[in-house]
Amino acid sequence: MKAWTLEQGDLVLSQGQIAWIEGRQELAQSVQIRLGTRLGEYFFDPNMGLDSEGLLGKQVTEDTIREAILRCLAEEERIRSVDELEVVWDKASRSATIQMVCTGLEGEEVRLEDVNISGLEA
Repeated sequence: MKAWTLEQGDLVLSQGQIAWIEGRQELAQSVQIRLGTRLGEYFFDPNMGLDSEGLLGKQVTEDTIREAILRCLAEEERIRSVDELEVVWDKASRSATIQMVCTGLEGEEVRLEDVNISGLEA
């Protein structure tokens, strides 16, 4: 798949033209967008996104965050498997940082490092 290159939600321009990405970089960008979208927020696909409602309250742990991430990624049809997923939960800032490795349908390895998920309740 081919998509526009985004940096912090903004289009990237290269020599005055919109930059494009594809392959594993596009899949990594798609996963980051999916994790940064609250479930139900995107009206074109209300099933896309991270279920942040399930991450509210005092019972949030790295395991509950991990489960929510895996449910979110299960909706991405181009991911065959999530091979590694490390969650570091910072209760004070109500944010989690994740490192992950997943395998795409064509066998490509996709690595995401230092992905921040914020706005969680503790």
